[in-house]
Amino acid sequence: MFDPDLFISWLAEQVTGRLPSLIRNASWASGRERQAVTRWLSRVEALGALTIDWREGLWRSNPCEITDLPGRIQTAVLNGARPASPGFYRQQGAVVQPQHAGPDEIPLPAAVWLQYTEPSGLNAFAAAAGAAVVPCAAENAARSLMKFIPGPPSAPPARDSTAELLDPVTGRFRPVSLAGHRFEPGLYKYTLFGQLHRYALLRGPSRQPAAGNSHHPAALAEQTWHVVDRRAGIHQALRPQTFPLRWKADPGAGRTRRYTPGRLTVSRLTPLPLAQEHAAVLCTGLAALRTMDAEHYDGVPFFIADRIACTLHRRLETT
Repeated sequence: MFDPDLFISWLAEQVTGRLPSLIRNASWASGRERQAVTRWLSRVEALGALTIDWREGLWRSNPCEITDLPGRIQTAVLNGARPASPGFYRQQGAVVQPQHAGPDEIPLPAAVWLQYTEPSGLNAFAAAAGAAVVPCAAENAARSLMKFIPGPPSAPPARDSTAELLDPVTGRFRPVSLAGHRFEPGLYKYTLFGQLHRYALLRGPSRQPAAGNSHHPAALAEQTWHVVDRRAGIHQALRPQTFPLRWKADPGAGRTRRYTPGRLTVSRLTPLPLAQEHAAVLCTGLAALRTMDAEHYDGVPFFIADRIACTLHRRLETT
C-alpha cells in the first residue's frame, strides 16, 4: 500500500530532481496513472512539501519548518518536506492527523501538530525534528499575496490552434475559432504543438465596434495577449460576483473579527491559484476537503479569507 508520508521523507532526502522522473516514481509507488499522480503532486505542492516548476520540468523539496497556526492558540504545524516518519513525531509529543482523501484519490501525507505552553517546548521539538522555527507562515503568506497583474504582452496563439474560451456565466470553456481578426476578451485555452494545453488572457475591447461607427476609439484600441496560469486566469476572466468565495465563521466563534476562524469555500470551477491556496492550507496544515462542486478550507481566519478574495478581485460572501 502506498505510504504518502514515506514518499515525503524520500522527497526530503532527494532534495531536487526532474519532474518526469518524479511522476514516474510516484506512479510506480502508488500504482496510479500519470494524470492522477499529477493531480496529487499539485495538492502536495499546495501543502508546502515541494515546489514544482511545471514548465521547466523541475522540482525541489522545501525545508522542514514548524510554524504557529494563526490566532495565537499555541499550536504549531510542521510545514515543508518532513524527513522522519509520523511515529517519530508522535514520540516527540506531536499529534498526527491523517488527511481525508476520496475513494479514487491518492492518499495525502498526514498533518503534524504540536500544542505547547512555553516557547521552550516548541524549540525543543524543533531541535529534535531538525526543523526551523518560523513566525506564523499563514499570516506571512497572506501578507505576501499580490493582486493579479498580467505579465508582459505575448504573441497570440497560432490561428490553427484548437482553442476554447471561458464562458463568464457558466465558468466552463467552450470551443471557439481563432481564424478571425478580433476576439472577445477573456481567458483562452489552446494547444501548443498539438498537445500541450496553454492559457492566455486577452485584454482589450470587444471585437464588436460601437454601433454605426467602426472608427470609434474603442473599436481601434489594441488588444493584448498575456500568458497566464490557468487558475489565476479564471479568476481574472470572471466577474467578481460570479461564483463568489464564501466564508462562514466556525460555530460558537461569536462576532466576526480579524482572527475569527471559519470555513472558506471555493467552487471547483474556480479553484484557488497556488499562492492563495497555500495561504489557506497553512491555516491548519490540512488540504481542502473536496465535495462534488466545491473545495472547503477549514480554520481560515476572516482576514486571510478576505485577503485571498481581494487579491483575486473576487467577492467574498460571509455568513
